[in-house]
Formats: sequence, C-alpha cells, structure tokens
Amino acid sequence: MLKRKQRCTGSDLNWSDVGNMNTSRPGQKVGITRRNALKVAAASVWGPRAVFAQTQASNSAGKYVTVDGNKIYCEERGRGIPVVIAAGGQNRVETLRPLAEKLATKYRVITWDRANLGRADIVLKGARDIDLWTDQLAGLLPQLNARPAYLVGASSGGRVAYAMALRYPDYARGLFTFLTTGGGTIGESLAKQYYFDYADLAEKDGMAAVAKAPFWAERIELNPTNRERLTAMDPHEFARVMRRWGKAMRSNPDPVIGITADELRQIKANGTPVGIIQGCPTAPQHRRDRSELYAQLTGATLIPTPDGYCEQGTQGASFDQLKLHPEVPESKPFRAYEMVTQVPAIIDEFITKTEAQYKQSGLGQSATSLAPKASETR
Repeated sequence: MLKRKQRCTGSDLNWSDVGNMNTSRPGQKVGITRRNALKVAAASVWGPRAVFAQTQASNSAGKYVTVDGNKIYCEERGRGIPVVIAAGGQNRVETLRPLAEKLATKYRVITWDRANLGRADIVLKGARDIDLWTDQLAGLLPQLNARPAYLVGASSGGRVAYAMALRYPDYARGLFTFLTTGGGTIGESLAKQYYFDYADLAEKDGMAAVAKAPFWAERIELNPTNRERLTAMDPHEFARVMRRWGKAMRSNPDPVIGITADELRQIKANGTPVGIIQGCPTAPQHRRDRSELYAQLTGATLIPTPDGYCEQGTQGASFDQLKLHPEVPESKPFRAYEMVTQVPAIIDEFITKTEAQYKQSGLGQSATSLAPKASETR
C-alpha cells in the first residue's frame, strides 16, 4: 500500500502495482467555514458522477530534475502505468493537480512545468517551443524510469503530446488529447499573446521591462534564479527567439498548431494508439470539426463530447475569464483547461482498452505501437 506520494525520485515502479494503493492523505487544518466552502465548490467542479475517489491536491514542494543543464519542476503521484501530463495554455503544474490526484488512484502520474512555464528555468533555444519541450521530456522520462508513458494533454499540452510521438515515438505508449488547439486564426492570436508582444517590448524598453511584465514576473517569483537568466539576455536575441517561435505557431494550414497533416498521418503509420475527445461547436480555439480531423488523420479513437464538457472546458477556461479552484488552495486564480469532470474516467477507459489491445497482440510493457508487423501485412 502506498502511504505517501512518490516525488520524481527515479525509482522503478512495477506496473503490476496498478490498483494496489491508497493515495489519500490527512487534510490540512482549515477553518470550518472555509472547509465547508471548499467542499461545496469542489463538488460543483467534479460533480457526483466522478469515477475516481476524490483526494486532496498536494501542495508540497515537488522536485527539480536537471535536463541539459536546465531545471524542470515535476510532481509524481501513485503507482502503475506511467501517465505524463503537460498543462494547457501557458498554465503551470497547479492546474494539473486535481486531474493527477484522480488518475493517481490507479496510475503513476507525472506532471511537469516545461521550460519558461511555472517553476522551470527560462530557456530560449530551438526552432520551436514544442521542439524544446519535447527534448526536455525526452531527457526527463529516462531519469524517472518512466519510458514509455501515456502522454496526456489539453490545448498546448496536446501539442506537446503529438510532437513527442513524432520526434520520440519510442517514448509514447499512447496519446490522449482534449481541447486541442488548431484552425482559423487561433495560431496567429496565440503567437501574439505568447511571443510577439514580448519581442516588441524587449526591443522597445529592454529586458528590465520584460522582467516586470506579469507573465515573466511570475516566472521569477516561482524560480528566483530566472531573474538573472532573463535580465542578462540580449534584448535583440530574446526578440529573435520570440519571433521565431511565434512564426512557427501561426502556420494556418497546419491542423494542429505546429503539427502538419502529414505528421499526424505519420502518428497513424507508426501505430501509436491515440484517444481524442471531440471538440466543441462554439469554441473557436477547440473546434469540433478540428478534433474530428485529428482523429481521422491519426487513426484515433474519437470520444463523443460528454455532457457538460464544453461548458466546463471552454466557457470556464476562456481567455478573458479566470477561474479559482479550491482544490489548489495555494495557487492564484488560473485558467484550468484540465478541470473537466468526466475526463479522468475517460482517460482511464482509453488506457484500459489500449492495454487490453497490447496484451491481445502479445506485446509487453515496452511496446509503443499497435501497427501490424511487416510480415503480417504481406
């Protein structure tokens, strides 16, 4: 029985330990009024139909792991099949904790702050942001003895999952994405918000001004070593990287931001198992027709939109609304793409069915493809 959460120790946990655990922990001492308020609010978020037992989100320190000389912050819960989750948008690891807690009742769940987000070091290199992030994940998973893993992500976290399956296919036992972003002008608007505006600010007012911008100021607050990293940068070089990454995001022909149709077909050809929750008809950044296209190109299992999914996943996480979730009492208000009531059970069902397929095909724990062998197709 697991009596405490494992924290990125690199220990090699056996997959046979699935289900033989208890991830609950004593609650924090809070006032009666606040405790009751948290219970009411939490019930409104997860609802009575949640399959997994609710556990309190951890607020402990987690751990830094060094990859290519730079620190990545990660948290680990549970035991069993590795499930690795990247946050949506530019969110940090706090937004993943409620989802991770639920999945950790059955799986070994690893969440992480990728470069330039959350507590991670600021790192500006590479042709695209997703190239940097997947290189980091490829360095992280072997240190945790968590390769291969199921890669899960909403929105930009889904982009990381797709890119990882393309660049490091042997690391991905399966992909699960939801609220994935693509189509229309969304790439252009996100590129401006994430990168172009900061490029302009750096060239106009210098790196001291960039460090004071709310987004970068939070990177410094969470990881004080980032102040020197950021302010020591040449503003013109900083701007060049920001514009390079921004241009890579705004390629409108790509079905997913930064992922071409041919690359999605390559995921299908590789035999990587993929699950995708259908998008929403009124969400321009997470459109239903786009998710259906992703499923067709990747050969994915397309999961019908569950009741309440679009309301929770898009309206509650819109760019002009901030939503505070009491499950993470130490966090500031944040957009929580991952806070969708039925997603944990849907992820569990996808993994369970995929594992059954691997077993039926006679494939072991290191398998990353369900594609028929060449000899079987002759």
